[in-house]
Amino acid sequence: MSVVFQQGQTIGRGDLDIFLSNSNGNAANAYDIYFALYYVDATTSQEVLIGSDRRTPANPSVGEYYAALAIPNGAPVGDYRIRWTFKELASSPYQQVVQEFAVVGEALVTSASPYSTYEQEMIHKLRILLRDQNPDKFYRFRPPEHEGDIGRYNQVFGYIWEDAELLEYIERALDWWNMMPPETESLNTVDKLVGNKPVWRTAILWGAIVHAATALTFNWIADEFDYSIGGVSLSLEKSSKYEGMKSNAEGQFQAAAEAKQRTTKIMRSLTQPRFGRGVRSAFGPHVGKGVLSPRKFV
Repeated sequence: MSVVFQQGQTIGRGDLDIFLSNSNGNAANAYDIYFALYYVDATTSQEVLIGSDRRTPANPSVGEYYAALAIPNGAPVGDYRIRWTFKELASSPYQQVVQEFAVVGEALVTSASPYSTYEQEMIHKLRILLRDQNPDKFYRFRPPEHEGDIGRYNQVFGYIWEDAELLEYIERALDWWNMMPPETESLNTVDKLVGNKPVWRTAILWGAIVHAATALTFNWIADEFDYSIGGVSLSLEKSSKYEGMKSNAEGQFQAAAEAKQRTTKIMRSLTQPRFGRGVRSAFGPHVGKGVLSPRKFV
């Protein structure tokens, strides 16, 4: 569940929002828009309508709408859905998308997380880079209008990647980073990296993007298809787009790895004093005390 609210909480702007834009990516208001609120029965998974099926959302700016609701103190705990119904133009067909959220009792609210503070920070930064930080909110009208018939079916918004997946990509990128010369295996966890070498966070995030894009490429390769019947063709192909994103991220990661090699001084000769005690220390790094005796002058 993407969003959780408490009993008695007032939902406002920034909570259950939807942002509409036209095919050019510009914010655009809908010709008509309304929403309905449903409780999802935990036993039967059936939706139970709450109140009117044509609630009017708030519209604080062009293309921005949100559901202004007050959750009663006695509201049933469980899963809920909001069904947004809207159309771009008077002649457009209605389209519908669904947002999911949950209501919990105050006693169930907890800030505990299975991830450390640094891990949460890196996951959040990776979501921002991947543009996956705001689920349940963005919808784009896509002409021509006959394609809207496909879009009339329900669409449920949500994160593209789960936190556990993003952390896995971050950790794999960290392993990859530590394989690059020079050896930095002492920074083998996210906490150690961020705590001791925060300047390397961006490099690790680029590496994580490579793994995230690769995973989606594998998914889309399995789902791609070309279909044609009665003069109407439908082509679904996205893997190449994620492959391009992966290649760009790989380039950034390799550039960071080269910078790491040039700027990290961990070789023994650079960390040891040039001169020690004894004759032989003058001919190389300090590896021993040396002994001053005639035998050493041979």
